[in-house]
Amino acid sequence: MTKQEILKAIRACAKKLKRNPSLRELRQMGGITEAAITKHFGRLSKALEAAGLDAVGPGFEVPMSALLLDWAVVARKLGKLPTAHEYTETGKYSHGPFVSRFASWARVRDALRKFAREEKIEGQWLDVLKMISLREEELRKNRERGGRRLSPLMPGRPVYGDPLLMPEMAHAPVNEAGVVFAFGVMAWRLGFVVLRLQTGFPDCEAMRRMAKGQWQWVKIEFEHESRNFLKHGHDPKKCDLIVCWVHNWPECPVEVLELSKEIAKIAGIAKIED
Repeated sequence: MTKQEILKAIRACAKKLKRNPSLRELRQMGGITEAAITKHFGRLSKALEAAGLDAVGPGFEVPMSALLLDWAVVARKLGKLPTAHEYTETGKYSHGPFVSRFASWARVRDALRKFAREEKIEGQWLDVLKMISLREEELRKNRERGGRRLSPLMPGRPVYGDPLLMPEMAHAPVNEAGVVFAFGVMAWRLGFVVLRLQTGFPDCEAMRRMAKGQWQWVKIEFEHESRNFLKHGHDPKKCDLIVCWVHNWPECPVEVLELSKEIAKIAGIAKIED
């Protein structure tokens, strides 16, 4: 079959099925073999796109741009940033591709803002970008307040993090120095041997176990929150790993080791209800 014959058959099958046809359906209904698809298009998703069909559904990866722009459309329609449930009810896709692409629903807003900036379409989505800014300001204020306080802080006394079920460290760190100590406590169990600590950037040189019998030298920067790396103006090219307690920088170009999750796997963190 020629390329045009394949495209014509794909459109005919899609019209009859009222959806994208599978390879099996194309073979049964249109006489199109997988070999013909591969020869002319490489894979089925490319053939569907060439036929003017959206490559969506099981087995097809939704383009990141399509996900983010549809999320923005839903936000504009609702007049607020959608929850995963609200998006599933209103949007074109399910929330599954978002979770697999961005790891968590909360990271979608940062991805949309970055995408709009890189594609120079911020002017088209000013209302949605404003919603994102307002939401992040609200979250920032909540963090500063420490959530709903059960009682006022007593002046002149230090503040501790949540209790940890570890003999070496009683409470979660609340600053970078605490992260350094927590890493020291966990280093061997995480596959590190510290070579050197310093006050300059990066904070630490260590050997890292990459595989059984294989270690490599790495440069580490400690931060309480991963986003502080950006605030401090550090050069990502001069650092191999950020070790932090809270990872809140989804687009971080450097590998991040979030100690709160690693310690929870081993020791568990006592959950304190607000």
